Amino acid sequence: MASVAFSDKYFSSLLKLSPNEQSQANKAVMQFQQDPQHGSLHYEKLTAFRDSKLRSIRANQDVRIILAAAEKEDLYLMLYVAHHEPAYQWAAKRKVEINPNTGTLQVFTVEEAFAETLEPAANTVAPEQQPGLFDALRDRQLLQLGVPEDALPLVRAMRIEADLENARDREQIPPDAYEGLFMLMAGASFEEAFNEVVPVEPASVDTEDFTAALARPETQAHFAVADNEEALQAVLNQSIEKWRVFLHPAQRRLAEGKKNGPVRVLGGAGTGKTVVAMHRAKWLAEHVARPDCKVLFTTFTRNLASDIQQNLNKICSQEALKNVEVINLDAWVLAFLKKHGYDYGLLMDSGEERRLWQQAYSEKPAGIDLSLAFFQEEWARVIQPQSVSSELEYRKASRIGRGTRLNRQQRVEIWPVFERYRHLLVSNYLKETDDAYRDARSLLERQPDLRPPLCSVIVDEAQDMGTQAFMLIRALVPPGPNDLFIVGDGHQRIYGKNKVVLGQCGIDIRGRSARLKVNYRTTDETRKLAVSILEGVGVDDLDGGEDTQAFYHSLMHGPVPEVRCLDSLQSQAAAILSALQEHALTPEACCVIARTRKELESLRASLESAGQLCHTLDGRSATTPEGALNLATMHRVKGLEFDGVFLASANQGLVPLRFVVESAGDPVTRRQQENEERALVYVSLTRARKLAWVFGYGQMSEWFQAAV
Repeated sequence: MASVAFSDKYFSSLLKLSPNEQSQANKAVMQFQQDPQHGSLHYEKLTAFRDSKLRSIRANQDVRIILAAAEKEDLYLMLYVAHHEPAYQWAAKRKVEINPNTGTLQVFTVEEAFAETLEPAANTVAPEQQPGLFDALRDRQLLQLGVPEDALPLVRAMRIEADLENARDREQIPPDAYEGLFMLMAGASFEEAFNEVVPVEPASVDTEDFTAALARPETQAHFAVADNEEALQAVLNQSIEKWRVFLHPAQRRLAEGKKNGPVRVLGGAGTGKTVVAMHRAKWLAEHVARPDCKVLFTTFTRNLASDIQQNLNKICSQEALKNVEVINLDAWVLAFLKKHGYDYGLLMDSGEERRLWQQAYSEKPAGIDLSLAFFQEEWARVIQPQSVSSELEYRKASRIGRGTRLNRQQRVEIWPVFERYRHLLVSNYLKETDDAYRDARSLLERQPDLRPPLCSVIVDEAQDMGTQAFMLIRALVPPGPNDLFIVGDGHQRIYGKNKVVLGQCGIDIRGRSARLKVNYRTTDETRKLAVSILEGVGVDDLDGGEDTQAFYHSLMHGPVPEVRCLDSLQSQAAAILSALQEHALTPEACCVIARTRKELESLRASLESAGQLCHTLDGRSATTPEGALNLATMHRVKGLEFDGVFLASANQGLVPLRFVVESAGDPVTRRQQENEERALVYVSLTRARKLAWVFGYGQMSEWFQAAV
């Protein structure tokens, strides 16, 4: 039986065919694996093409599958499928080869004259007057980065960023080589770029050994191998969603294999952090876990946990799923405590929380001029993270990062407010989540036999979890190989009070950290707008250092997001519906996002009065009805993605939300609150796969006025 490998390009082209043609192509591939010479397939060598390895088979009278043959190995690479003429046009310019420097299998376009493919950009210096993008590098260095020798003239002719992007879009530069060139263009040293592209340099490369090339992680980012009938069926079933099959080599290195301790993975929106975490769960479930010693996959909210469970169902076997428990941390800790006689509920009602704080605030001494917001912030950012439970501990507590200075005497004077608040919680049989985390950890430390049978804990959206959460997570599983796998992005921290330094929670990630840089979801134009909202905002790396978005880039391009200020709420609704129609977007594949529930309800009323069916994403219904337009708050949309995103009602007073920013007790806290508002906008815009709009009415948010 022949071995068959599929390129990601093959699946992209397959999805452009009709459902019946897709079925016929799948049947042809399955027949080919059984018998490549079967008469119905018309297996033919493509003569007079650039690459003598190229072949074709028939899916039907008109549809052709283009493949490359490594016949000595009985191995065939499915590269492209289309109707007869476009299939052969695609094949005519393609080369398939194993790069002699990196050992990676590459498929790329070879043009007759490279200079003709470089498109001059408007308002630029004449090309002959500009230096080349890569003049500082020798040919040998470019080849070491995986640039095919055939493409060297093209790379040498590049003068501006658009030249590199055009070459990538035309498939003249293989993806691995593009990444190295992009990093060089963005300011990386040759060593940094080389280590990213070739993390493990092959001792030797046999340019005829396709089996060895397919085993390299860099190749597996774009090829999936099926060496038997069962594997072939699995690949074909999963091909509709590429993330289920293809992982970037940086992602694969993180997801698979034994780790010697806690691992932290950072990355901007759309870089596939959650995908990596899910594939890590799959690998652990298949190689380490068992039903009586599971993997716990936890995240910040119930909605995110539900989404993760649905996606794990797509990539894991039923046996593997038995070894993974997916649950948000609040739900896990409450169930654990209730099981062991805990009498308290979690304080989740914001109205009840406000009522208790107002009662506690009455304990404030008359001579102390501090707002209620100050006490709430002090509680969340100082007292809870440091487990302060007495006046003495409060006098000694660190207040680094707080904007209002307090001497020891002032701390003594205001402590009764916090003491009163805690008493009110207990008397109402309530605990905050930090209290519950602390109580669960204390119980585990007192009675180690209560520790759940876990081999590993995977944490998604780590930026929204605080110190007490991670101290509990550390207590759930003993330190050792494969114990903790933590993914997050400080740029997406929308619950700013939950800031953590992992090392202070007993989680040592030294030497086991990684940063993902490639955005697979959002167009570069939308990414740039989203990133601009965070300009000047310092972001931590979850361990006391600073994170950066250097080399963070998107592989896709599209229109620059449209920013408009309309006359009214009704005209905004009309603009949304007009954009849907103009771009032929299905409503259920799009989402309208607003800052508050109240504004969302007003938007829904306006859209429905215009005849548009709407579906509010509130966690109660997972399926959007056909023809319904999704609506969500900025907080709810976290972890989701859509073809089109409308950031709506970006008005002054709403974006940023005025009362949140102005309620801050001091300038430092105000800046922190504003940064959280910026993070919400960043998260919202980066939900878009193809198109994004920013609409407001009345007076536009100052964050977008320059773009109107």
